[in-house]
Amino acid sequence: MPEMFTELVRYRGLLAMLAWRDIRVRYKQSLLGVAWAILMPLIQTLVLWAIIQFGVMAIDKTQVYDMPYFMFVLSGVIPWTLFNGTLAASVESLTRNSRLVTKIYFPREVFPLGTVGGALVDFGISMFIIVPVYIFYVIRDVHVHPSLMLLALPVVLLVQLMLVAGLSLIVSMANLFFRDVKYLMTFVLQLWFFATNVMYPIRFVKHPALRGVAFANPMIAILDTYRDCLMGSGLHNPVGFLAAAIVSAVVLLGGWAAFHKAEFKFAEYI
Repeated sequence: MPEMFTELVRYRGLLAMLAWRDIRVRYKQSLLGVAWAILMPLIQTLVLWAIIQFGVMAIDKTQVYDMPYFMFVLSGVIPWTLFNGTLAASVESLTRNSRLVTKIYFPREVFPLGTVGGALVDFGISMFIIVPVYIFYVIRDVHVHPSLMLLALPVVLLVQLMLVAGLSLIVSMANLFFRDVKYLMTFVLQLWFFATNVMYPIRFVKHPALRGVAFANPMIAILDTYRDCLMGSGLHNPVGFLAAAIVSAVVLLGGWAAFHKAEFKFAEYI
């Protein structure tokens, strides 16, 4: 593992170039360019907020951690967009770069990890949406109290990136061997969205079996901790976040090891 990490650091320039290429390709000939990184999560948040606000779906807002519902959804949509967008793009990262994979040697993990880097830039731009919304609720004093917990946001992001990077390595490798994985991922990500507390708190789920399955999802504790850092009211689920961090580290190390072990077969399946 240390050798794999050292090798990746040696090719960090290539990794940065692939991330930048993904960003340019995504917004090439786009009228609004990178503004879409702000507009898309904002539009999705407004749609989900409207669904609840106008009674299309009934949710007890008093159960949303004493948090303004719009802030609750926005602080879930932005990290979820990072998660969903990275996995959707990384699943074809190897097959999309087949000519490069079969040529000179370099660590092939730069392709799925490059998509993580590109999505991280979008995430950074999207976070600018939260700033004015956050200031608005702080001024109104609606249960939002800035604290030193804001400094923990990079730690939460790091845990999410470990999870995303590990899953990206796994799904990109799986899609190389079985090309229908990309179609399965579309279905899986849709289900995963509804099994994650993006638009409703998990405590809203009443059935014990469903709640048990839901809490096996590390993204739930990650989104909870994002919100706790913003609210400044302490951690609601520290054990869950610790478990999510452990799972994320295992997924990253296990996915990276499996990817590296299967790497010599890639040229055969391209």
